[in-house]
Amino acid sequence: MKRKVLCIALALLMCMMVTLPTFADDSAETPPERASITVSYGLKHISASTYRMWAKIYNPQEVTVSAKLTLYDASYHQIASVSKTSSNPIINLSKSVTLSSGTYHLRLTYAADGSTYTVEKTYSV
Repeated sequence: MKRKVLCIALALLMCMMVTLPTFADDSAETPPERASITVSYGLKHISASTYRMWAKIYNPQEVTVSAKLTLYDASYHQIASVSKTSSNPIINLSKSVTLSSGTYHLRLTYAADGSTYTVEKTYSV
């Protein structure tokens, strides 16, 4: 009788050893979702008629990003631009400009992973 119980217990143990890994959590093998690129940008008054156009791109996956920051007047004539390509986790672009009073459009265009994005803000100086 003891032998029979021992054989059944051993058989159950072997079955558990074979089937339990199937039900194990395999989330460690699943790659994490890609964190998205985020941007902040603006036009900052420095002094008198001097302004600084700036952009900061947060690139957590460190993919290659090409970015261009462009300042236009009210009629969309280009006044200044700055561009950069990098795979750093934080990408900074900035340029000082001299502006008279009026309306200006600041446009940031960036490309990563085969997609291109454009964001724009309008400023009155």
